[in-house]
Amino acid sequence: MKEKQSRKITQWLMAPLLPLIIIGGYFQPYLGYVALAMMLLMFILALFRGRFYCGWICAMGAFHERVLSLVSRRKKMLPVFKAGWFRWLLFALMMGLLTLRLIAAEGDPEKIGAAFVMMWTLSTGLAIFIGMIWKPRSWCSLCPMATFQGLIAPCNYLLQVAPSCKECGICRKSCPIETSPASFKSQGFVTSSECMRCGNCTVNCPTGALEFQKNRLKGCTLFSSLVRKFRPSPENESSFSFDSRKI
Repeated sequence: MKEKQSRKITQWLMAPLLPLIIIGGYFQPYLGYVALAMMLLMFILALFRGRFYCGWICAMGAFHERVLSLVSRRKKMLPVFKAGWFRWLLFALMMGLLTLRLIAAEGDPEKIGAAFVMMWTLSTGLAIFIGMIWKPRSWCSLCPMATFQGLIAPCNYLLQVAPSCKECGICRKSCPIETSPASFKSQGFVTSSECMRCGNCTVNCPTGALEFQKNRLKGCTLFSSLVRKFRPSPENESSFSFDSRKI
């Protein structure tokens, strides 16, 4: 599969940050503020480019895609990884844990930094566990931060699927999180939370039917995105259909 060279280089530069923060943070908790800074960067980028941070800059995602992929069994991701209820349950649990740790820190800068190191360590442990068995970036389908990005920027820099799409399946094979843009053909665009904006599908599409749109696409609303999130994935649904352009 083809890949943008600039993205590959960026990920190799970012990947070392993961072990640096986790291992170094054990001895120097203030490294947790690096993780906090990256989270702030993620939120800012999400307002303009959706989940672009996930696909290009995220140190955790880069590590999984470039390093963990070397030993992953690469089994097909479980449907529950893309289930909306499961994503939000995980989001509530992890954000609740982080909140408790921050409250317990009582304003101590070192303990606050340690709380973010703890969250990165926990997330990485879970990500490596599921990434060793299923796709290396399986965690990126249910990551709490990814879920939140899809909520705050549901209609930004969306992947548009043109009518010329032949539904050949190459886009799904090239996607790190097994999203199938072709299954969104009738809607015309891929829901924000399902796309990391990595661009793998756009460079591999044989018909050039996929491209990112800088302007808001007609038919995209927060409501339509939430409906898509809590319904079965397009490739698995049979009887229930939904066209966001009717909203």
